[in-house]
Amino acid sequence: SSGINAEYGEHWKHLVDTLCRARTALRERPGLYKDFFRALHYHLRETPQDFFVDIVSRDNFLVACLSELFSTLEEEEEGLERDLLESGRKFRGNLEEHFEWEFGGEDDQPVVVELT
Repeated sequence: SSGINAEYGEHWKHLVDTLCRARTALRERPGLYKDFFRALHYHLRETPQDFFVDIVSRDNFLVACLSELFSTLEEEEEGLERDLLESGRKFRGNLEEHFEWEFGGEDDQPVVVELT
C-alpha cells in the first residue's frame, strides 16, 4: 500500500540523513560506512534519476545529505582509514558520473567581501 511505502521512504530518508551527519561514527565505525556506500551504490543503480527530487521544493535531499558526508570525509581525512576514504571517493565519483550530481566544492564555500 502507498501508506506503507511512504512510511518506509521517510524512515529511509531519516536513516540516510543520520548516517551522513554522524561525524564521529566515521572514525568509530568505518566498516558501517563502507557497507553503507556499497549498499547505497547498488540501491541507487536501480532507481530512476529523478526519484529523489522533492516535487514541492525541487531540492534533492540525498545530494544535500551526501554533500555533508563527503565534506566530512575531506575535513577528517587525517583521522580516517585509507580504505574508507577510497570507498567514499569512488562512491562520490560514481554518483557524479551516473546522476550528474555535483557535491559541495570550493565554489560552495562562503566568500568574504570587504566593504570599503
